[in-house]
Amino acid sequence: MRKISQLCVAALAALALTACDEDDRPSQPLPVAAPDTHQTAMGFTPWPADLTADGVDRAYEFLSQNGNLIAHHFDGGIPWDEALTGDPFPQHLRNDWQNRQTRTPNGFKTLVAITPLNFDRDNLASAWTNKGENQTLPRRWASRSLDDASVKKAYLNYAERVVEVFDPDFFAIGIEANIMISKSPEKWQEYLALNAHVYRGIKRKYPDLPVFTSVQYEHLRGIEDEAKPNLAKQAPAVRELMRHSDLMALSTYRFGDLHPNPMTADYFDVAESFGKPIAIAESGAMSKPVRIFGIRLPANERGQAAFVGGLLDHAAEKDFPFVVNWVAVDFDPMIPKLPSPLDEIAKAWVHTGLQNADGDDKQALSVWRSYLDEYED
Repeated sequence: MRKISQLCVAALAALALTACDEDDRPSQPLPVAAPDTHQTAMGFTPWPADLTADGVDRAYEFLSQNGNLIAHHFDGGIPWDEALTGDPFPQHLRNDWQNRQTRTPNGFKTLVAITPLNFDRDNLASAWTNKGENQTLPRRWASRSLDDASVKKAYLNYAERVVEVFDPDFFAIGIEANIMISKSPEKWQEYLALNAHVYRGIKRKYPDLPVFTSVQYEHLRGIEDEAKPNLAKQAPAVRELMRHSDLMALSTYRFGDLHPNPMTADYFDVAESFGKPIAIAESGAMSKPVRIFGIRLPANERGQAAFVGGLLDHAAEKDFPFVVNWVAVDFDPMIPKLPSPLDEIAKAWVHTGLQNADGDDKQALSVWRSYLDEYED
């Protein structure tokens, strides 16, 4: 899930001035056309509906009833020391992995995503230690380049252990890596060297496993303001990345008027130009208005349903191997429990689930299920 820490009040205010009031009025249901049969796996991450056991249970229950794929998304750092030496991983991490394995529904396809980059996508990932995830990197790691020999060895070892444990159907060895072009383009060649090393290592052991790095689509197309200064570098950089990626796996979102991003007939033309099979590693669209840093962003259920339906129509027609709607169930109860500014940033995703926090199904779920019902493995 992309962290939109670059949001600023001035930019949101400019968007709000152009917002149409009717965008957030109660919307009429979107007609659902019967799709053809398809082979696109569909699913969610187990992002919880709340920071409680019930919130976790609810997410797993929903995804088990409304999909055939689960996406395990690891963006909380790497146990760098243990990965380098081959020692057992921290108990906190092993407990998390065991819980995920136990709760993955039988018969589901599995997508696992890991990343060597931090949340900001501008440097090496934080440490996962016995204290938990996202711990400060020790100096011995913080001083290393992305293509350092020890980084390469540790990250490949980590990736191999992930595959051994989860036996995924799809494996992402990087998450939204092209955001680095927007933020730290001088490190891109280092990243490519690391990515190529890990890609080759995994493919040697698991030649039939689809291995890839996901691409943030709004950065690639320059919709994200942060991407505009280095936009000319995006396509060439991603083209280099695709040399060691089996899929063009996209992260793409519609955040009300922040990213209007309508799902049009040519929506994936840019992605198709890279010549790789397209997949959707992350997606989502807001379904109701929110205020982020005090600025109101209109959205409604019909707009969300149109985005989801358009995306699935593309996916079914063009044989995308999988589509992930990142949030399964809205997580309103979690927002007051998050520290500032995460409580504001998280509002961009809080209503991108297909069921609201009260347990009511959204229009987008009807669209989603109409495609899920036509899935043929």
